[in-house]
Amino acid sequence: MLRNKLVWFSGLAIAALVLCGQAFAFKSGNWDGDANNDDNGKFRDCTMLAEYNSGISLAFIITRDFDWGLVLANDKWNLEVGSTQEVTLTVDQRRPIPSTAKAVDAHGLLISLENTGPVVDAMRHGKLLNIVTDSGNVSFRLSGTQKAIAQLAGCVTDHIEAEKANSGDQAFAALESKPKPSGEGSQNQNQTRLFTSSEAVVFASNLLASAGITGYQMMDPAKNPMPNFDAVWTYQNGIMGAIAGYKDMGTADLDEAASVVMADDSKSCKGDFASGKKQSSPADTIGVKRLFTACRTDDSSLEIHYTLLKTDSGHLIQIAHMKMGDATGDVADADAAFLQAAVLQNFK
Repeated sequence: MLRNKLVWFSGLAIAALVLCGQAFAFKSGNWDGDANNDDNGKFRDCTMLAEYNSGISLAFIITRDFDWGLVLANDKWNLEVGSTQEVTLTVDQRRPIPSTAKAVDAHGLLISLENTGPVVDAMRHGKLLNIVTDSGNVSFRLSGTQKAIAQLAGCVTDHIEAEKANSGDQAFAALESKPKPSGEGSQNQNQTRLFTSSEAVVFASNLLASAGITGYQMMDPAKNPMPNFDAVWTYQNGIMGAIAGYKDMGTADLDEAASVVMADDSKSCKGDFASGKKQSSPADTIGVKRLFTACRTDDSSLEIHYTLLKTDSGHLIQIAHMKMGDATGDVADADAAFLQAAVLQNFK
């Protein structure tokens, strides 16, 4: 099953994207990009468009949640709006990518894309994209997509950062996952911290014990390599865990918080970036949001899976599991033990 469905995309958006002569926010090679707002004026997504001699337009779209997909538009099509069809995408000689296309306009198809390494790599580094649909087979030269997709992701990041700055919400600012230089934002962060360093170590240790996890090594708080987290530990397989707690977050929206985390990681990544939200099942009194980000360069890779939990008392707990270097094991479900009912009772 595809992770991202992009069901919000409307026929009106198709028309605005491919039929109107608009002023574009950025240009990269033959790609024209712009940001789009919803009916309430809130930032919704960034798109980039290229027109081909075949008469078909191809667009990439990344939402504020970093879900992404492709849009195909052809004035000659007469599609049944709302209908779906199975499609297959092939880039060069890579493994075919199955997906689902939805007719969101009589002339437009929206194709969901998984936010995974192989798919991201194919779209960024491939040369020729072939798409097999019920409406016909089409091919596109992927010229300059690596730089263009990076700018498209940057468009999303910039708009989320602008929203955050305009809101003046320091609680969301505290959720940025990358370490900051000493003193930068420290006063605002201290005002939102739920734990002292020693309290965080005790809380994390109790949490790990409740989850039945052993064989970990808690890092000395004085040597914490990740100042944006209150406590950090390592597992025997090399995966690193971390936790941070924030108070007075009762009004915070977990979807918005997840977008802030993904935008921050996207901004920090200097290579191929991927991210997405994962299946989350809220407990009776706790809201849960799971997400991941991944950054890969020629020399290194970093994959982070986050779990955001908001309690009835208005606290927000951020748990992160990071896989880099020689770490082994499944980082995607490293938080599974923390989501057991007995363990969730620790979050009050």
